[in-house]
Amino acid sequence: MDQITRRKFLKIAGGITFLSLTPIGKGLFAAPEATTPLPLFTVIPYIQPGSASKLVDGQDTLVVAWQTESLPAQFEVRYGSGKLLDKTAKIVIGRRAIGGAGKAKAAAAPVEGGGSDYSNKRINYSAPLSSLKLNTKYRYQVVGNGQVIAEGYATTRKPRGTAIRFAAFGDNSNGDISDRMIAYHAYQSHPDFVMNTGDNVYESGLDNEYARNFFPVYNADIAALHDGAPLLRSVPFYTVLANHDVAGKGHSCLRKKGASIVSDIDPDDELQPCPVNCVFVNEAYADFQKNRDSLGYYTAMHLPRNGPKKSTFPTPIVGNVPDVIAEFMDCAGDRFPTQANYSFDYGDAHFLCLDSNEYVDPTDNTLQSWIEDDLSSTNALWKFVVFHHPPFNVGQEHYDAQHMRVLSPILEKHKVDIALHGHEHTYQRTYPIKFVPSDISNASATNSKNRRIPGTFTVDKDFDGVTNTRPDGVLYVVTGAGGKELYDPGFYKEPKNWLHEEDNNVAYVSKFYSEQHSLTIFDIDGKILSWKQITETGMVVDHVTVTKA
Repeated sequence: MDQITRRKFLKIAGGITFLSLTPIGKGLFAAPEATTPLPLFTVIPYIQPGSASKLVDGQDTLVVAWQTESLPAQFEVRYGSGKLLDKTAKIVIGRRAIGGAGKAKAAAAPVEGGGSDYSNKRINYSAPLSSLKLNTKYRYQVVGNGQVIAEGYATTRKPRGTAIRFAAFGDNSNGDISDRMIAYHAYQSHPDFVMNTGDNVYESGLDNEYARNFFPVYNADIAALHDGAPLLRSVPFYTVLANHDVAGKGHSCLRKKGASIVSDIDPDDELQPCPVNCVFVNEAYADFQKNRDSLGYYTAMHLPRNGPKKSTFPTPIVGNVPDVIAEFMDCAGDRFPTQANYSFDYGDAHFLCLDSNEYVDPTDNTLQSWIEDDLSSTNALWKFVVFHHPPFNVGQEHYDAQHMRVLSPILEKHKVDIALHGHEHTYQRTYPIKFVPSDISNASATNSKNRRIPGTFTVDKDFDGVTNTRPDGVLYVVTGAGGKELYDPGFYKEPKNWLHEEDNNVAYVSKFYSEQHSLTIFDIDGKILSWKQITETGMVVDHVTVTKA
């Protein structure tokens, strides 16, 4: 059935039970007329995981967030675990500038019903719900200027010893129908949470792109193949930072790690002379002079903040717009740059989420020490590591982006079960792999397109996930077919194309699928882990089981 009825929708484990906002255009929602009118909503209320990482009963978190145009309003969020909404959350307010800095966009292309798609600024509201019990349904209510705007409920994380299900996909939210189909199938699976593998929104990770291409799909008012689904109203959405979340390239004199640089140079002009001796770089950075609403990841997402106390490779920022950058910093707060790297537990699983962008050097001792500490300190039965750039990928688009291979010995040492990635707009599953790098110098070459890491493979080809379900090595899974155009169509029919001379023609990929967009549904129940790869049309193209003794 293509569409889920409202009655069925309201029976699902979490969601909006009342919403008074009416869509008046793409990404714009109006409240009912009242004595004190409310501003237009650019993002209706949605749920985020919040800052909690370890599973501690009475210390879990959720965040209710939304966004409006920049007009004053008085909001309140009430919540509780019973019939009474007996608690009130503190509202945190941040502001985002929209459009280019040279000429602020006061109006966009007309939309149906008149008006504009966005104004010069928006206001981000967030209401952290703290001190929550594990595995408990909480009801919440958003009130604006005395009007009840939305009522809903969501469930906190499940403790150890509890079966869980989650959906994984990446490289999504570019405005195509495939985004909506993947969102619908994720919703139909009734996941406890979503684990996104990066490139959350195209093309540049802008706040305005989130409002137009991300939230209308994953926070749609109805679940249908061609509409998307109301996932974000009830289901926490974890994700990682990726290249399209930090889009840009330019002169090295324009950028410095962790600081903004004042310069009149057009960062996209490769031929323009530099005032100092520098080179044109390919690294990702956020250009606030070109896009005032850059780095929406740090202001739209509310994720755990247990990453390294001092980030060695923070997301680079450029632009001669100190007021705009200061406003972003204020809105992001301690989320920038902390939530680029974080970890969390859910049920019997531990998830380590890493920034693998071009500016990151994974050989860095500080970063590796934090990774080791994180993986060694968890008692979870199952361990996942999630980052965008796949270290073991046989596709044609991003084969050279192998810098994260240097972490393989650490993952093996700490018995990581599965590594999840995106970047390649395909589905790929390796055999269980053990890998010993022989030359790690390219991993530190952050300004190079060639970051190949040669080494020695040990491949467990006895594992098939059906009759032999105990892998000897790490399973690397690319699930990057979440909506953006697919790579390597037809490639899956030719396993000979999966071999690379640079890897001594080692056949380390077991499954490759690129004919349809797809997502991964994981189930974990004690010592049994399984997953299915489901296409946008609902076809199962891979089914794997992993067990522990």
